[in-house]
Amino acid sequence: MNDSLYTIESQHDGTFEVLMRDEHPVYAGHFPGQAITPGVLTLTMVRECAALSAGHRLKYKAIKNCRFVAMVRPGERLTLNIRLTSTENGEQLTADITDHNGNARLQLDAICV
Repeated sequence: MNDSLYTIESQHDGTFEVLMRDEHPVYAGHFPGQAITPGVLTLTMVRECAALSAGHRLKYKAIKNCRFVAMVRPGERLTLNIRLTSTENGEQLTADITDHNGNARLQLDAICV
């Protein structure tokens, strides 16, 4: 999905600067005139960036807490902060997304395998 929904502009030590690409076809129908990124695609973006940090593929095993604080819109530049910790149940993923002003968009606590 990375090639069409978002572009990673930079990454360093679990911090990703991304641009939400407004030409993705999902925005035509979600919602016309008031486009927002579907939550499931936002969670997919977080998982994909976490996999890049981990150096291997990841899938969600459990989402313990997920808070969509504000909408993610096409054309926005966002910062994703990814923290991974190995546990006996898998990789503990803690993530947050903020906009360029530091306003929260997403807070996530999950287990990945």
